[in-house]
Amino acid sequence: MLFAIGFFAISLPAQTGLQGEYFNGKNFEQKVMTRTDAQINFVWNEVAPATGIHPNVFSVRWTGKLRAPESGTYLFRAHVDDGIRVKLNGQMVINAWGMHDSGRFTGEIYLHANQEYNLEVEYFNALFEGEIQLFWQLPSETPVFKGLLGYNDHPIEPRYLSLPNNFVLAPTNKLPTPTKADQPTPAKTNPKPVRTAPKPAASATKPAVIAKDTLEKYIPKNILFEKSKSIMLAESAPELDRLAGFLLRNPKYKLHIEGHTDHIGNAAKNQTLSEQRAETVANYLIGKGIDSQRITSKGYGDTRPLVREAAGVPNEKNRRVEFFIH
Repeated sequence: MLFAIGFFAISLPAQTGLQGEYFNGKNFEQKVMTRTDAQINFVWNEVAPATGIHPNVFSVRWTGKLRAPESGTYLFRAHVDDGIRVKLNGQMVINAWGMHDSGRFTGEIYLHANQEYNLEVEYFNALFEGEIQLFWQLPSETPVFKGLLGYNDHPIEPRYLSLPNNFVLAPTNKLPTPTKADQPTPAKTNPKPVRTAPKPAASATKPAVIAKDTLEKYIPKNILFEKSKSIMLAESAPELDRLAGFLLRNPKYKLHIEGHTDHIGNAAKNQTLSEQRAETVANYLIGKGIDSQRITSKGYGDTRPLVREAAGVPNEKNRRVEFFIH
């Protein structure tokens, strides 16, 4: 980075980290703040990333430069809840822009040693806690058997990240600590920073209404039943308790529950089983204090598989319940 002083030009080292722009709403509807983040490595357990941001419905866009330390094919992995897009020099590396419950997504790209690439990472959270962790695996770290026994990926170190060229230098080069995510940098044109609002929680809620396209489908991973029965296992309670808490805090939303099975067995029995399992989940939530008028349920048997199944070979992904919040 060059600065001219009189007749001389001096070079200042680029600031490490990425520019993070934080918004209320899934699709970057209301910008709240901009700050420098040393890494993309966050877990927000229903806690807002910063003052004035809705704890459950927000989006972030990180931009900057990524320097490749060596030449070869890099593996990028994102551990995310809910959606993420990763681009390098405009090329999409990871595209998982949807509702995910702690999903893991990977992508590969060839990079040249010591070359800087424009990095853009977009993220949204639309339900419950937020989580985003971006890892990479250098070409020299590629494991044997091509990851069959796991990867050697790790968080991207700040020394390989730098702010975009148009980023305005702050008075100090000290980067904010990522875990203390409540220090917004108010825009100079706004004499009243967001954090001075008398009721930040209420003001954040209004523009952060959950969009219809956010509520396409929420598929929990941990709703479990006894085999071929509608008796729910105790391991399902934490997931449903989180959902019940969300509904209690947001009484304007309603819930539709759908039950599904795989194709093994009698189709009529599968239909009945899917209906019973959806009803079991509904009854559990009603028992947690959710008004029954806010909940509907329906079973589809084996008619709507997520994954195509070979004859006589079931797929556990098709045995599921799905939530629609509206």
